[in-house]
Amino acid sequence: MRSNDVPASVSLVVRPKLAAPRNTIDRLRSHDRLESIARLRAAVRAMDGVDVSDWDDGALTDHLEDLSATLCAIDAQVARVADAVRARGFRISEPKAA
Repeated sequence: MRSNDVPASVSLVVRPKLAAPRNTIDRLRSHDRLESIARLRAAVRAMDGVDVSDWDDGALTDHLEDLSATLCAIDAQVARVADAVRARGFRISEPKAA
């Protein structure tokens, strides 16, 4: 008997092929997407902590240039992300109240 012959007394079990594990690149992309959403949520939480209503006029005047530049940069980034979503044909809508 040759070494690659299976003796008759040995049964071969055929197992169904399980779904192949997801490609590493797909996992990385999914992870990157989840991280992107987490970063956006973190930005929202950070903005929740900003309250200029308590600033006196002098403080607001002193920081107005930097505040304006920062708010314009935030606005530009929000518009960029929203435009990219809309360009794909999706609609951005307000979340429904619980």
